[in-house]
Amino acid sequence: MKNLLLGFMAVCLVTTVVFAQETITLKGDIIDNLCAGVNKEDLANFIKTHTKECALMPGCMDSGYAIFSDGTLYKFDPDSNSKIIEFLQKEDSNLQVVVTAKKVGEELSLVSLENQP
Repeated sequence: MKNLLLGFMAVCLVTTVVFAQETITLKGDIIDNLCAGVNKEDLANFIKTHTKECALMPGCMDSGYAIFSDGTLYKFDPDSNSKIIEFLQKEDSNLQVVVTAKKVGEELSLVSLENQP
């Protein structure tokens, strides 16, 4: 009986965590974490000159990605970073995007990613 109660409590906890993930949509600029860190003092102005070619440099790709939206920097989880690299490698992709993501702790888990209209 004790094991059954513990199992039920574990299922309830997992269910609560899964449903507690907030889905958000952000319009902003993709930036690699390396460039964001180096330019954090004036990120809003740096974003205006940051290029897709820079974001695809090996060190920048390795650092992971974030989106700068309405003055706030939101970092992506490792799985999302792979999807962002794949997106940025497309010829018609831009750094100015609209993303839908689930907020998991302090990171975002990418649901969808597209160029801003």
